[in-house]
Amino acid sequence: MQATTGTGAAPRTVGVGFIGVGGRGHALLRSILTVPGVEVRAVCDVAAANRAKARETIAAAGGAKLLETVEWSEVLAAPGVEAVVSALPCDLHKQCYLETIAAGKDLYGEKPMCLSAADCEAIVAAAAASSAIVQIGFQRRADPRFVETMQLVRDGELGDLVEGRVAWSNAWGPLYNWFGKRERSGDWMVEQAVHNWDVLNWATGCLPKRAMGMGRGGLYRETQPDRDVTDYYSAIVEYENGVIVNILHSWVAPGKSGAFNRAFNDEYTRLIGTRAGIDFNTGTLAYRKELDLPDRTAHTTQGPVDSTQLCLQAFVDSVRTRKPPVATPENGRDAVLACLLVREAVYRGGEVTMHELRNSGNY
Repeated sequence: MQATTGTGAAPRTVGVGFIGVGGRGHALLRSILTVPGVEVRAVCDVAAANRAKARETIAAAGGAKLLETVEWSEVLAAPGVEAVVSALPCDLHKQCYLETIAAGKDLYGEKPMCLSAADCEAIVAAAAASSAIVQIGFQRRADPRFVETMQLVRDGELGDLVEGRVAWSNAWGPLYNWFGKRERSGDWMVEQAVHNWDVLNWATGCLPKRAMGMGRGGLYRETQPDRDVTDYYSAIVEYENGVIVNILHSWVAPGKSGAFNRAFNDEYTRLIGTRAGIDFNTGTLAYRKELDLPDRTAHTTQGPVDSTQLCLQAFVDSVRTRKPPVATPENGRDAVLACLLVREAVYRGGEVTMHELRNSGNY
């Protein structure tokens, strides 16, 4: 699909291939089709229904002839595909990402980047040794609301950073299939919470150094006998700069996602300093009462924001201009490191340091 930028000049067309067009992959497909100058030329998925749905979506957007396949190697070899968007189950990320980079294609890879630190390091090294653009799917790093707010944090608006608060309280689950299998998803401490740890790594400018946690699973094994992920956990994490973060992560929240049940169904990442606190999701900036300053919104963005579309737009811009991506492989690695630390603490039911983690077999 070719479109103009609104300035009268048509952008250079970027040919894109999709690897994985299930739930998240199809959402990314819909979003990238709104980016000017993008043509989706190949789609890979093992499910015929997913490929058919993708074909219909692309056709409705005016797409051209499409390669459909169950082998991602065919996408990587397809003429006219210079960039790849991958949204596969997490355990397939390493192999797909390394093969995509080796094929000389630019890559938008969904999070978490990989499920182990060693695999993450392999992606970082491969990207550094190539000329490929490799962007990890942290859409908040392309969201102007987060970007502006992070600048306020960097400028000291919160004062000295003291505490963080994170919640994933899901009333819309549990999710099954590969999501419910630890070996494939990395468990929720990795698959879902990676977003929050990326935000906090970004805000603090460092990594966690230790964590304490506990949790439980087995709550949904009647409907998924082989489910082995954690259904509820809580952890305390200390960063290298002294910030202490409390996280609560649950798939047992009651109700639905309506306003009445918002107290149970919620997701947030918050950071508090000696002067003020910020809720990153809402942009609410609240000051300590002795400062006598009114609460305000930390960013200037008006109206709704589609952060997924902005993240894909940023990727396409990097493909065209070769400027660094908004979310780098290093960002992807560091977010996974935080996740693995928390996961190990929860599995042990006690304290784990990053030093211990790096010398354990779970690194």
